Amino acid sequence: MEKVINVKKVIGEEFSCEDALLLKRDILNSKDAVTVLDFDGISDVPTTFFYNLFSELLYTSNRTEAFEKIKVKNLITMDNYNKVVLGTAVM
Repeated sequence: MEKVINVKKVIGEEFSCEDALLLKRDILNSKDAVTVLDFDGISDVPTTFFYNLFSELLYTSNRTEAFEKIKVKNLITMDNYNKVVLGTAVM
């Protein structure tokens, strides 16, 4: 089962990194389902946004298993996402 979250509908087009906390609850509560974050209509998402969104998950779960259940789509650049998810600042 897949749960799709339209990020723009939840946090708006003009958002701050702290707004990731609004999405965090939905991701942490969807442990059994695959969560798809749809970034349609959002042009730039900084690394700090993804860190705020995933920090608790990164410290409490197995990174590989956790991100098998979290997918993204319509993200213009994957670099900032990959830096957090893969755990590296060098791409």
